[in-house]
Amino acid sequence: MLKAILLLGIATGVLGVPTSSHPEHNTHHELNVKISVANGLLKSPTDGRLVLMFAPNDTDPLEDTDVTSSPNYIFGKNVFDVSTKKAIDLSGGSNFSTETGVYGWPNVSLNDVPSGNYSVQAFLTRYEKVRRSDGSVVNVRFPCGDGAPNVNGFGSLTTDVAEYEVLGGQQTLTLVFNNLTAIEPLNGKEIGGCNQGNYEDTELLKYVKIRSKKLSAFWGRDIHRHALPGNLLTRPHWPADSGAFDYPSDTKFADAWNSGTIPATNTTAARPAPKMILVTFRHEAPYYDDSYAVNTANLGPYGDAINDELISHIEKLFHTIRAPYARVQEGGSTGGWESIANVIYRPDLFGVCFSSYPDSLDFHRHQDIELYTSANAYQRTDGSFVPSIRTHRNGTEVILASVAQENHWELTFGTASRSFNQWDIWNAIFGVQGYNNYPLEPWDKVTGEIYPEAVELWKPFDLSNYITSNWEGSRNLGAALAGRIYIYVGTWDDYYLNEGVQEFAKRTDAVGGAGWANVTILPEKSHGGNYQDRKIWDYLELVDGWIKDHAPDGTSPLSLSAVAPSTRGNQWKEVIQRGGRQAAVARQALPAIKAKAVHKGAEVQASVGRWDPGVTLEAMWAINGKPSGKPFAVKQGATVKYAPGKKGKLQLLVTGSKRNYATETRHSGEVLVY
Repeated sequence: MLKAILLLGIATGVLGVPTSSHPEHNTHHELNVKISVANGLLKSPTDGRLVLMFAPNDTDPLEDTDVTSSPNYIFGKNVFDVSTKKAIDLSGGSNFSTETGVYGWPNVSLNDVPSGNYSVQAFLTRYEKVRRSDGSVVNVRFPCGDGAPNVNGFGSLTTDVAEYEVLGGQQTLTLVFNNLTAIEPLNGKEIGGCNQGNYEDTELLKYVKIRSKKLSAFWGRDIHRHALPGNLLTRPHWPADSGAFDYPSDTKFADAWNSGTIPATNTTAARPAPKMILVTFRHEAPYYDDSYAVNTANLGPYGDAINDELISHIEKLFHTIRAPYARVQEGGSTGGWESIANVIYRPDLFGVCFSSYPDSLDFHRHQDIELYTSANAYQRTDGSFVPSIRTHRNGTEVILASVAQENHWELTFGTASRSFNQWDIWNAIFGVQGYNNYPLEPWDKVTGEIYPEAVELWKPFDLSNYITSNWEGSRNLGAALAGRIYIYVGTWDDYYLNEGVQEFAKRTDAVGGAGWANVTILPEKSHGGNYQDRKIWDYLELVDGWIKDHAPDGTSPLSLSAVAPSTRGNQWKEVIQRGGRQAAVARQALPAIKAKAVHKGAEVQASVGRWDPGVTLEAMWAINGKPSGKPFAVKQGATVKYAPGKKGKLQLLVTGSKRNYATETRHSGEVLVY
């Protein structure tokens, strides 16, 4: 018999949990750390991100590295051509050279580590240099079934934990990289990737892995996608009132739904199980442990890899109903965003989403940042800091971390949005490629200055903007998606995700009428739980009912126009043309003097050219290849003026610099001064 397919978006590692803060220290000693590589550990030189941790004495530095709770002092540095022949030196630290020097959290400099006893350990995340199919070249880490941690992932170099006393004066600590981090091999026949094998199938669980042709072509290396289908049809009954499965031995299947240990239940009341299979996807990617399941210029065609390659493969294997009404997207947090995005971008493929506490649906409120109107992501105009993580205690909101704290913490694990943490993956997913080949970040990671031009390029992933911009026309989303969007969030969401949901509802209601999208906002509910805080059975009954109602013989079948190919968005060709390497190059322009020739002493005007947002510019005039006056600061988009005092060939030279960009000097064409 044919089954419906319920597609579960997995919420993976959204931010963190409670914290203690570090005291301020005003020490001024010089602390240096020298790290060498043991012979035989590396077959060839490598680039990567070195992370150094000072943990409380006699503790494991990896025990707690979270932004909201870690007692560690954490430092990071990009390193190049690391080998056994040359030791790595770390000293000091600076806000101004995050891509080449040491950057630390919660204090920037190694000199700010207070005197005391510490457990010290270093890690080196190795990068792989790849040329993507659009011509961009990046150094990134490819996860290997290890969950893509921000430090100590598969293949990382590690030192032993060393117990050191920081004395408070001139001091050098020495460490040796002498280990490689591995992951335990799985049972089963190996199918792609890191010699980890595959999980063994059970009666109710089948593990599927395929090589994605589209992703492999983009990255120039083999990329595999994974799915975990669990079949409900083999269950004769389902517990009527319990939130747990009644097969205690079936822990893997239960974990796929509940994400935790499942107790046995003794309930006697039972109902027939829904006729569907449950599928979870594992799609860790360069930049994060989750690709967000859409096509993006920085991560590649993950949407197509999952929707066109992997789902098609699953449907053939399990003989599911190959029609939109029988494909349901659901998930929470990251999975909440993925579930709604896939229905919005692919009305032709999926029938409905049940999206719980999703990541920001509308960038008028990116968490608590008013992204379109604010000048700074970290600080409001009244001087207060923008919060990021909260909890509620006895009804009172308690701020656990600010946006600034989180972003500065991320910088220790990686520059250029490579930290494998939350804010950086949003930069990679929502943003286009920068001229430096990495994600074009929406603000300065150190200062929080927002770049409006970069934010403007996020708009195709602002889901309320995407819907309202395509309300009519060829996609006709206003009619196509009516009755197919279900969203749930609590007013006390830990990460302020309720604010993006409220903005989404406001803007879609403005064009579609009140309730165009079915939005549930429960008072005083925090982050987590099933859709609308339902028990699992009630939730699956709701899903099963929607499928039956919208089947061809149901009460409200989906119309052909609602699932037409013309409704499809997020198409790979458009995504890469708009945001890939060629688009980044096309955004640039050389300085240009606005004249073909000019009299000596007459004023001439020139543009400084076009540069990526956030690039700081310095200009200088030159005649006959020699400086004519001193360099001067200019702003992007500015017109500069000059009256040449001698004859010859006049040029404008503009030098641009930005974090994680190579400093570059661009020349205008020559203009004759006569």
